[in-house]
Amino acid sequence: MPEISILQPTVLNGLVEKFTAPETYLGITQVFKRREPSLDPTAKWDVIEGNREIAAPNVPNSEAHIVPHLGVGERTASFIYLREKKVFKPTTIRWLRTPGELSTKNAEKAVLREVRDLDRRFDAFAEWCGWQALSGGIVLNYPDVKANVDYGFSSTHKPSVTKSWADGTKTVAELLADVNAWKRLISLDGRVPATDVWLSGVTFDLVIAILAADARPILSDRMRDELMSTGTVNGLFGLTWHIYDLGYVDSAGAEQRYIADNAVIVTSSANNAFYLMEGPSADEDAPQNHVGKYVKTWKEPDPSARQHLEEWSFLPIIERPEQVVYVADVTSV
Repeated sequence: MPEISILQPTVLNGLVEKFTAPETYLGITQVFKRREPSLDPTAKWDVIEGNREIAAPNVPNSEAHIVPHLGVGERTASFIYLREKKVFKPTTIRWLRTPGELSTKNAEKAVLREVRDLDRRFDAFAEWCGWQALSGGIVLNYPDVKANVDYGFSSTHKPSVTKSWADGTKTVAELLADVNAWKRLISLDGRVPATDVWLSGVTFDLVIAILAADARPILSDRMRDELMSTGTVNGLFGLTWHIYDLGYVDSAGAEQRYIADNAVIVTSSANNAFYLMEGPSADEDAPQNHVGKYVKTWKEPDPSARQHLEEWSFLPIIERPEQVVYVADVTSV
């Protein structure tokens, strides 16, 4: 009997293209939300260094001053390549063989559930890669793949604190001094204002404890309400604070966090400097010059089963590393 429509290649790929990453994945939905396609098998991107100079006055009818170009360098790295597949459960195969509208709906529901789950695994790994990139580099240490992507952060943009946030005697003034120092790094080196702070709930609890020890009410009622309802605080020390506790289970079965406890990441949203570059498909069945996620299904005759495969080549790109400050541990000095 004919296949259900969801298993037709064009339908299946069109379906996956319409999937959006979960909004809870702040890395790939807020920081690296822009997508850039590339047909090159190797990721190449510009690293832009701005110019701090300002214009100089001139006089009419004279030659214009020649000014230098922005400092632009190029970095290259291999795309991160994901390729995984699922074997549909026997009940799905049975529904595919059984005529009738109800069986078709059951089959489509079961297939869609598996397709979404495989796609979610890909988004979850891309989310991990994005936060690793914002720490300065991605280290892949797997049996099949061992690689290191270095984003060229200067040592000054990976500072430490002068006094632990968990010290118990840390003052609001000292906390503000830390934050202002990081904001100044982005302002001076990146020539843009810092806008966002990303940290776990455990780390933000340290901030709350420091603020609570001060006799003055630092957090307004609006900030408290916003924190309780959205998990963000706008305006604290002139930044938007994102409390992000989403985690994952690693290959060893251990629970991990995308942003490690005690780490703080400060970024600027200016210049659209962060994006996800998507590379060409490596599957010979994919359409020519296909970029982005590619999926396909096929039947295995012995044992009888249907398999579903998805692949994706991508790499988080940081075009302006001077717009990031990464503090690995605010409890260590």
